[in-house]
Amino acid sequence: MKIRKLNRWFLVATFVVGFSCRGYGAIEGSIPDAVELVKKPVVVNGYEVHYSAFNSEFLSPEIAASYNLERRSREGIVNIAVRDTKLSSVGSAASAKITGRATNLLGQGSELVFQEVREGGVIYYLASFRFSNEDMLTFTLDVQPEKSLRSGRVKFGQQFFSE
Repeated sequence: MKIRKLNRWFLVATFVVGFSCRGYGAIEGSIPDAVELVKKPVVVNGYEVHYSAFNSEFLSPEIAASYNLERRSREGIVNIAVRDTKLSSVGSAASAKITGRATNLLGQGSELVFQEVREGGVIYYLASFRFSNEDMLTFTLDVQPEKSLRSGRVKFGQQFFSE
């Protein structure tokens, strides 16, 4: 009976995370302990780096077109936002230079080309990538906030599904 309850809660937790992703987030060199239900930002040189990745079909056709993004069942989007939290815990949007790579379990990868998007006081970076159904991808990013002399590495993984 306990096993069934645990399985049910595991399924609920997995669904909450999203049917399209199971991921972990970490600074390079650390090992994730468990799947996080809410991804925590990674701190790089005093800046918070918020990240997400998702299937491009989650975007409406209008939104995708406005950012020149393709909506395809096997194409994903990485979304990165950098916040300067030195003056307040909420922080403010910060510009950054972001480069990165998406790599599958076989070591095959592609470079991520980020475009900066500014909307009011918000700045975020978008890059697209291709994947195969059930691909587990590792994203390795180098993030250098505009006012920082050094870059920091952010690494996270996520599994993707397509129909």
